[in-house]
Amino acid sequence: MKKLLCVAAALLMLTGCEAYPKRFSATYTDVFDTVTEFTAYCGAEEEFEALSEAVHGELKRLHEIFDIYNSYEGLDNAKTLNDAAGNSVALPEELVGLIDSGIKWHTLSGGRLNIAFGSVLSEWHRCREEGVLPDPELLKELAEHCDISLVETDSNSAALGDPAMSLDFGAMAKGYAAQKAAELAESLGGKSFALSVGGNIVTRGEKPSGKWEIGIQDPDGGILTTVKVAGEAVVTSGDYQRYYEVGGVRYHHIIDPNTLYPASLWRSVTVIAENSDDADALSTALFLMPLDEGKALAEKFSAEALWVSPDGTVTRTEGFSDYE
Repeated sequence: MKKLLCVAAALLMLTGCEAYPKRFSATYTDVFDTVTEFTAYCGAEEEFEALSEAVHGELKRLHEIFDIYNSYEGLDNAKTLNDAAGNSVALPEELVGLIDSGIKWHTLSGGRLNIAFGSVLSEWHRCREEGVLPDPELLKELAEHCDISLVETDSNSAALGDPAMSLDFGAMAKGYAAQKAAELAESLGGKSFALSVGGNIVTRGEKPSGKWEIGIQDPDGGILTTVKVAGEAVVTSGDYQRYYEVGGVRYHHIIDPNTLYPASLWRSVTVIAENSDDADALSTALFLMPLDEGKALAEKFSAEALWVSPDGTVTRTEGFSDYE
């Protein structure tokens, strides 16, 4: 906390950022198991360094809280909760907020996005590391322990009612953290910046030359299209981002809770929304949903979306092209 206050004080003393004359960029590789890039326009390098340090610190803090694989001294985090399944655990408010958001998105997605799907996802993760396919019968057994109605929260704690249950925040954590870090940067005086946490992109303001230009990847390689945003978040879920092959067949990381195997409706789904946490969850939910249901859900959030089907057909919501 003292370090963050010092950073805040440094930012308040520096006023050159208002003109955005120079572009600065930093890359972090120690948060959320991905590459994070922070780009901002400031009047001097020391201003950017103070802002970047604050953003990096916030992302590291949230990474540790949401981490389901590692423990940290003095911190009760997502791993603590999973390890204590069947018991109530006092947790940081950010983790309780993420869990509550996951419960909300389970309802909104018709059960397709399920943070309580950890047991099944963990088995797929293990098999991906070993280059083998999971046992279908084992997947069915694990799926018996994914009832999100058994997850309970209050303002500062949570409990998993099934001792064999575990939570997984892969569909939400990066977007949630990117949103929080962007809000912090904005509160400290950042007015023109883009933050990409593994492709979960949040923007604020414009560049001196205009809006931020974000390339949307074609699942088969290259750039499919480019969108221009100023203040919006852009997130893509795709079958080309994390996958492995067995017997010449590609198996990606987005698992359909109905089949317990990688979803096959779409190659990729890109969402443009006001908030990064909504855009992240929405892109995964839409990847698992038929087109008509996905369009209806996107409309609830005033979001725009682009779908790429297995045959390469591209479908857009009515307002998506306004950003191209």
